[in-house]
Amino acid sequence: MSTLVIDTERFQQLRNEQGLDTVQSLASALGVDKGTASRVLNGKAAPGPRFISSVLTTFPVKFEDVFTIVSEPGERASIATAAKDAA
Repeated sequence: MSTLVIDTERFQQLRNEQGLDTVQSLASALGVDKGTASRVLNGKAAPGPRFISSVLTTFPVKFEDVFTIVSEPGERASIATAAKDAA
């Protein structure tokens, strides 16, 4: 079963560029709960639709720049690879 994870290194770069150095400031900028932001950043929860759309409208990025589909534990596939495999 596939799930979605955030590229924490790339996302941290984006946060630094925007001056969003705390989970609270990030959550406020995204319009999500602090607990939600924390769980997504720590990998304890997959990013949901609201989190994803907020990231894409808050930061100058494409979906595949920040999010990765994980199809098996420890195995990552980029969005482009996943789309290619599905075709």
